Amino acid sequence: MALEDYNWADRMVHRIAFGARAPQQILMDMEDSRFGERLASQMVGPPIFITALPRAGTTLMLEVLSCHPDVATHTYRDMPFVLSPLMWQHLAGKFQVRQEAKERSHGDGMLVSADSPEAFEEVLWQRGCPQDFQHDAIRLREQLDPQFVSSLQRHIRAICMARGKSSSTATRYVSKNNANIARLGALAAGFPDASIIIPLRHPIDQARSLLRQHKKALASHARSRFARTYVRDIGHFEFGAEHRPIWFEGMEDVIARQSPDDLDYWIAYWITAARHIQRQGVGKLVDMTRFTHGNGVAALYEGLGLAISPPALAHAQGLVKPIKQYDGDIGGSLASEAMDLYEDLRQSAACLV
Repeated sequence: MALEDYNWADRMVHRIAFGARAPQQILMDMEDSRFGERLASQMVGPPIFITALPRAGTTLMLEVLSCHPDVATHTYRDMPFVLSPLMWQHLAGKFQVRQEAKERSHGDGMLVSADSPEAFEEVLWQRGCPQDFQHDAIRLREQLDPQFVSSLQRHIRAICMARGKSSSTATRYVSKNNANIARLGALAAGFPDASIIIPLRHPIDQARSLLRQHKKALASHARSRFARTYVRDIGHFEFGAEHRPIWFEGMEDVIARQSPDDLDYWIAYWITAARHIQRQGVGKLVDMTRFTHGNGVAALYEGLGLAISPPALAHAQGLVKPIKQYDGDIGGSLASEAMDLYEDLRQSAACLV
């Protein structure tokens, strides 16, 4: 469920789940005991990792891909015991009720319900790679420990198995995790069969959206201590009082010169991320302008090796609307540099759509 729907009992269960390491581990052990053999034999296909700085279109990518019957994702119902989706589904299933979709807190028109796909993978990264999470930043990661790869592979099988009740073909794990942009090379090496999708949005529009969302999150965190605790627990450090930028090359200078309360900070942050993408040379870009104005869904499915399912395609295309554009030009050297990078990336061979 969305954060706004948490009542006192939901918040209590959340605090139990994230208040110490033991509760999550207990349910994981129970899951291994009850479902271990079935998990070991669960078939999975090549995973799909969606990543970019926030407000690029990553949620739309997740929603569009989740329409396909071959795809399995996290959903809001996996909270708060994200690390043991099968066991939590087994325990909580009898208490779950149908929930009508409503607009999410971002105020961007996207509707969510308890069964909507959501981004919870970062909980695994916090647990498996705690050294990457500094008090002021998220560090880049060049390689993955084999043990962590194994734990993520196990989790992928669990998600596919948990979603298998509604679709026995759901073997393609899809995650939306903005912080995975810090691990592009590591993901490609650890999961060589994976597809890494990077939405590409007009940088000034994205920077304006980032600033707007940051201010909304600051207000939310000032009103509610639980709202701030919640984003920290699930590793969503993109905005607000818990904002921790990814430590791309050049971010030290950005932080020294700019404030997250100013648009220039977010433009500069976009530039460091874009240069990181160029240097890594990993993943496929999706030009969001072309994607939202053309037959982008079919091209995306085809590029990822997902067979065209007419009902899924129709549903997914119904979710696609032109990405928001802001009025007014922004001058200055930062904006010019960002636009030059944007055009270079749009024309690169790495563009899938």
